[in-house]
Amino acid sequence: MNDASQFATAMLALIFTGALRVTGQLFIKHRAQSDIAYATSHLLRPF
Repeated sequence: MNDASQFATAMLALIFTGALRVTGQLFIKHRAQSDIAYATSHLLRPF
């Protein structure tokens, strides 16, 4: 494997890792908002 191929593979791995991190953060933020909305509408209803 030559240096250019190794560099390209490393850059692809870094881009993939960054994309997973960003999408993971967005998913966690969306899930947290969804859980709060569920809790306020279902669990905190007046009796």
